[in-house]
Amino acid sequence: MEHAIKQESAFVGIEVSKLLLKAVLLSGGEVLCKVLENDLAGYRWLRSWLQRNDVTIMGLRVCLRLDAPHSEVAACVLAEMGMLVCDAEAGPLEAYARGCGLPDGAARSAVVLANYCEDKRPARWTPSSPAYVELHLWLRRLHAIIGVRQQESARLNVYLRAGQHALHALVRQQIACLDAQIRQHEAAILEHVRRAGPAINTTDAFPFWPHPRRQAAFPLHYCLLKNAIAKAEPES
Repeated sequence: MEHAIKQESAFVGIEVSKLLLKAVLLSGGEVLCKVLENDLAGYRWLRSWLQRNDVTIMGLRVCLRLDAPHSEVAACVLAEMGMLVCDAEAGPLEAYARGCGLPDGAARSAVVLANYCEDKRPARWTPSSPAYVELHLWLRRLHAIIGVRQQESARLNVYLRAGQHALHALVRQQIACLDAQIRQHEAAILEHVRRAGPAINTTDAFPFWPHPRRQAAFPLHYCLLKNAIAKAEPES
């Protein structure tokens, strides 16, 4: 184990946004930066850039904030390329940044991620199973539909008070349709959980579960998922 750690001479930190990747490479005492698009072409350009800088791709330790939006696809593709992708969890990363005397918010930057990667060697991240990915897409879709329903419900009283009875009736019909879609999605999610079984029935297959901010952002996801798993688990 110690011998393997000593062999690591290059480390990468990646700051992910919706459109861009900001990558910092620490190698041979140098700090190199690269900005690329957050898409498949960008991931391939990143690999080419690393290779042009004499970095071995296989086993290269790369740190990202996987609790940040738009990061998991990039992490999956880089892992498939052979990189050792690591999740820089918010708590330890922010504590590291404070220990370095950095201001609040600096922990999100690629250069801090790269230095954290070199100093702390966080554990390897395991990509989510296909069953989990499908479940997450179902839940995001359900969350969006419920959001639309909440918006339409808020308009009902407004139309009624304004005497716009035709609009009021139309919105009530739309809400009824949305309720039917919500029931269909809930049934499909429960069936998926029952069918997938152990592939999504652990916190290891649900990597966002430990992050309170993610739970606060999507409370319905977690409530529904817990209920679905409880109903799908075989009786002891």
